[in-house]
Amino acid sequence: MSMKKAMMALILGGLLAAPLAFASVDRNVLQVESIRSQQAEIRSGVEARTGRYKDLSADTRSQLLNKQGEVLRLLDGKQSTNDLNEAQKTEVFNALEWIEAAINQTDDERMVCERRPILGSTRKERVCKTVAQMREERDAARNRMDARGACADCKSN
Repeated sequence: MSMKKAMMALILGGLLAAPLAFASVDRNVLQVESIRSQQAEIRSGVEARTGRYKDLSADTRSQLLNKQGEVLRLLDGKQSTNDLNEAQKTEVFNALEWIEAAINQTDDERMVCERRPILGSTRKERVCKTVAQMREERDAARNRMDARGACADCKSN
């Protein structure tokens, strides 16, 4: 394995580990500097259009660079992800997951988190699912609604 490939594997490994650690942010706080350095490495590869980034479309490259800009803006002046509020943590997590999915071209495996209200409470909880899981749930709900028809309790004469 060449030195360049070994370095990319190390960087990508860190990128892959970051969202996993972020999913349980209460126990594992990410250091902002490691996120910044990983994103800088990715940015240089994307802008140079080399290695695994050479096949990215212009639109994907543009979106990736915009997502990186969002992440870096949110992390500006912060030392760790603990310095972010819950909405910002979710936004950073989703952007990092999008970047990873774009690089690996695995959008269905990308985790997406939402902050949803808990029924009967003013609190919110973080719910994370893959894009594939969300699509399956949406399709199943749509199929149940379609199968029900206009009137589920009506009996035909």
